[in-house]
Amino acid sequence: MNGENMTKDEARALIREKKKALTAEYRAQASAEIATRFLCYPIFQQVDSIFCYVNTEDEPSTREIIETAWQMGKLVTVPRCIPGSEHRMEAVQIMSWDDLVPGAYGLLEPKAGLPVVDAYKIALAVVPCIAADRYGRRLGHGAGYYDRFLQGQTMYMYCLCYGAQMLPEVPVDAQDVTMNRVFSEDKVYNPRLASDDLREELAAEIPAGGIRAFLKGLFHRK
Repeated sequence: MNGENMTKDEARALIREKKKALTAEYRAQASAEIATRFLCYPIFQQVDSIFCYVNTEDEPSTREIIETAWQMGKLVTVPRCIPGSEHRMEAVQIMSWDDLVPGAYGLLEPKAGLPVVDAYKIALAVVPCIAADRYGRRLGHGAGYYDRFLQGQTMYMYCLCYGAQMLPEVPVDAQDVTMNRVFSEDKVYNPRLASDDLREELAAEIPAGGIRAFLKGLFHRK
């Protein structure tokens, strides 16, 4: 099986097998490369607020992304699963790693009492996946937390995915939310573009002042 014309359960089974072959060295290197691509991306540089997953051991690391966002003065929120059968989550502001404690499913979640931020106030969501494709379709664990949270929102939605877990086509349902970008260690996939050429990507995203203005802004922030 190569990921085409599969059910979600079949795709998850395929990815479970693929993950067995991923070494710690691969994960560390790929995570670093994904973070570099993400942190250099114009939209991340421009937004003032992010909603970002706190990674588990087998997901691309978001530690550098979160720490850089703090250093740049951005509002940083992370998910907290709301108890109940509706499988919903909320965005909670954190200001340090000390704000996290073990929560549902063994994930690190914000402590009780921290500020909950309305989703419409968040500019960019950083979303995990089991698998993704170049068309912005992502496969999760099946509980639907992220799709419910993101449904109807206007924020940028970016997914981080190891290249080894990219599929030619991810099976989706009507309620699944499509990502605006998918970041792997090799490429940034933009569903709107027929090409994966980064030159096209930058041409579409860099401000009118051009690359020099973008770089100047990148290195002259508070």
